[in-house]
Amino acid sequence: MKSTTPIALAAAALLGVYLIGMSAFEQAFFGWHFAREEVPLHDEWHWFRRSVNAVLCLAMVAALWRTGLRPEPVSAGARRVSWAIAALSVAAAGLLLASPVAYARVGAEDSAIEWLSALLLIFASTLMALSLRKELRSTPKSHRLRALGAAALCFLFFVMAGEEVSWLQRQIGFDAPESVAARNWQGEFNLHNFQTDIAELALYAGTGIFLMFIPLLRESALGRWPAFRAIFPLLPTRTVAALSAPMLIFTYSHWTLLPVQAAFWIGLAACFAFAATAASRGEKILWCALTSWVVLAQVLHLVWGDTMVMPYDSTEYRELFIAIGLAGYGWQQWQRGDA
Repeated sequence: MKSTTPIALAAAALLGVYLIGMSAFEQAFFGWHFAREEVPLHDEWHWFRRSVNAVLCLAMVAALWRTGLRPEPVSAGARRVSWAIAALSVAAAGLLLASPVAYARVGAEDSAIEWLSALLLIFASTLMALSLRKELRSTPKSHRLRALGAAALCFLFFVMAGEEVSWLQRQIGFDAPESVAARNWQGEFNLHNFQTDIAELALYAGTGIFLMFIPLLRESALGRWPAFRAIFPLLPTRTVAALSAPMLIFTYSHWTLLPVQAAFWIGLAACFAFAATAASRGEKILWCALTSWVVLAQVLHLVWGDTMVMPYDSTEYRELFIAIGLAGYGWQQWQRGDA
């Protein structure tokens, strides 16, 4: 089993080279910005790049899986919450089919979805702060690296929450400084709209890897390397992946972007690997359902996405399910304590 570890590393390196090389090639020869947001394209070229991307991602996950996973079961309570989150994503997809106008309205700026996302991120940041407090009280020096990681994530989640609502600019009613408004794509007081496309690319690809791939890495032979020992408790578990999986389907206006596509293929393959190694019948049913739903819902969005009022209408939905996953991660860290 462990003999596939070099294959996994080689596949990961090849995937990285492909993503960077293809993005650079398309920008140099076609003038396509690597982080552009647009309606998905389905011509021969995009099917080719999509297929290569999928093969490399699936090969990497398969090699990592074959190193030998040590499954960490999803509890009955977490399974129930995962079913509820999946049902919420089914309702969101159903809303798109029933009324694209209502779908856009529910996911609009300053909607309940945006505020719920911000509150979930504040919740995640608070839980990481409580986890950090426990880490700082521990005596082993090995905990210091974990404390640094917990502090960084606490700060990151807080910033993400503030950015989600532009630091309450519209609610408080203050104007962004002219130097900020002039460079901000929406003239608002936030950082991510200085380069909205790049910020969204980093957010969607990064959280896809963190919430779906890292749990698989944690259970693999690579995750048991001594280099990961100090930070191992900070790595999200497959329970976090189960809570986060629905985020993978809301990628319509970013589907053309290779890193976002890669996060989808990796997340889908991770769901399949978790299904194959589930510790109980109930967990296996959950992972099989999530795997099937991720495929079906992605196809649904790609086929019916052109009915959206605007191509980016699914953006707030994705950010809501990202926030749910990060809140689940924060809960995991708080529950872990000093274990």
